[in-house]
Amino acid sequence: MIKEEIWTEKYRPETLDEVVGQDDITERLESYVKSGNLPHLLFSGPAGVGKTASAIAIAKELFGEAWINNFTELNASDERGIDVVRNQIKNFARTAPLGDASFKI
Repeated sequence: MIKEEIWTEKYRPETLDEVVGQDDITERLESYVKSGNLPHLLFSGPAGVGKTASAIAIAKELFGEAWINNFTELNASDERGIDVVRNQIKNFARTAPLGDASFKI
């Protein structure tokens, strides 16, 4: 059976080294990953510049297979308002990180 995926998901960068066109930013993000000390980050910019790809790559490099359990993504253009804070963010923050992770993204 052939596994079908959306093209953008199929070819999304797996590591920060694979993110193209953001060398200065990815170098800084890689230094955070290597040190294990990740500051609070907010990614902003036009569509297609690698915001989500970079965030997912960081999570994969830090958490390995457990990345999906220790990562949440919020898109401010889609998810606004107090209900997002009350529900999604609060519920995510209430649970402990899984695996060897000491924090969540």
